[in-house]
Amino acid sequence: MRQAFGQTIDQLAKNNPNLYVVSMDLKSSLFLSDFATHFPSRFIECGIAEANAAAVAAGLAKSGKTVFLCSFACFSPAINWAVIRQSICYNNLDVKIVGSHAGLMTGELGATHQMLEDIALMSTLPNMEVFAPLDALETKKITAVISKSHRPAYLRLVRPSTPIISNPKNSFTIGKSNILKKGKDVTIIGYGPILYQAFEAQSVLQNQKPNISLEIINCSSIKPLDFSTILKSVKKTKRLICIEDHQKNGGLGQMVASLFLSSTIKPKFIHLAVDNQFGRSAKDIYKLYNYYGIGKNSLLATIKKIL
Repeated sequence: MRQAFGQTIDQLAKNNPNLYVVSMDLKSSLFLSDFATHFPSRFIECGIAEANAAAVAAGLAKSGKTVFLCSFACFSPAINWAVIRQSICYNNLDVKIVGSHAGLMTGELGATHQMLEDIALMSTLPNMEVFAPLDALETKKITAVISKSHRPAYLRLVRPSTPIISNPKNSFTIGKSNILKKGKDVTIIGYGPILYQAFEAQSVLQNQKPNISLEIINCSSIKPLDFSTILKSVKKTKRLICIEDHQKNGGLGQMVASLFLSSTIKPKFIHLAVDNQFGRSAKDIYKLYNYYGIGKNSLLATIKKIL
């Protein structure tokens, strides 16, 4: 995802002289070296000064630039949230906050870098749009689309290489979800690479219970959220599982639960997410997924329960 983001930014800048990048001493980690080399006057290195960097990005946007504010999610938006709120969102400025290494997928960097609250923080801000790509391919699509939106946005990326799940032929549209796989028994929703666990679960079910099929929906546009696609699916399956690499509190599952409480459809619903805990250090992300109850085995048990 990080490499796809860096490549896309470099390509977009060739045709957009108003595209700027503000970095917080993480140029190599977010693959921004090519951009910095090709467009040195449009690459602003603020160092480890997150609040200042957000203010610099706001100032550039106020002067008519499209700005990508880039760091790890545990630093931005976690450290500079007040400046993002006051200087960027309040003024509805064209700044895209890119938070990498989000969720449990931080590898050797461990628990201190595992940002599990970013969706909640950013979704609550007026004017802010929130996106979490499924894979590297969708990262390229979302980056290109939000570069033209002229609204504040948050883009959530993860650290390690992840499987390509999305369809190359599908375009990305703000406010739309994609059905990755059609099914009839249980609707699975989520965002980011953790949705691969749903495909792993379906593979196991094909051997154990071949008559059970999952409908898997990618909600990479978290705000605005495409509730109509979820609603249509749940009308068919009557069962909904939300899986996310994020805190339960303030996550996608709570957003969807709130929407269903105000609708006439009352599905069976289970929310799988990190439950009021901090992360832990581990080299194997799937061990962490199992520990926090959001891995393949937990999902399989939840599917059997909801059926």
